[in-house]
Amino acid sequence: MNKKIIIFAISICTSIMVYSCQHVSGTYVSSHGSMAGRSMNNNCMDCHKTGATEGGFTIGGTVFKSDSVTRYPNGTVYLYSGPYGTDSLIATVEVDGVGNFYTTHQFDLSKGVYPVVVSSMGNKAYMQTVLTNGACNSCHGVTQAHIVVN
Repeated sequence: MNKKIIIFAISICTSIMVYSCQHVSGTYVSSHGSMAGRSMNNNCMDCHKTGATEGGFTIGGTVFKSDSVTRYPNGTVYLYSGPYGTDSLIATVEVDGVGNFYTTHQFDLSKGVYPVVVSSMGNKAYMQTVLTNGACNSCHGVTQAHIVVN
């Protein structure tokens, strides 16, 4: 197992469609190669709150290359119940063609999950601390470094 720790920074979220946040509705999930999103310089959950609007995100963020500026498209975010990709796999969310990931599918994050980001090249970045919500860029890009993977 590659245990190289790479700064995991989920930051600048995407608006899933060309609509502004308040007009997003329905069920949405990011997918490899999709270019439907556009970048926004705020916490995804500021607009895409679960329960606040139909189509609210349960998980959302952005993955960057090691320069912390260039977005890293087409990776995958895995949420496990144990650190370093151990125990049960709780959720899998693909990173789209512009480096964003998001889903409106409901997952129980209340017991805590450990994210693993895998780049399109297979490199892994592990988050060492447990999290209980999917608002990744409420910390990353604010009080924590961006999520980056090589």
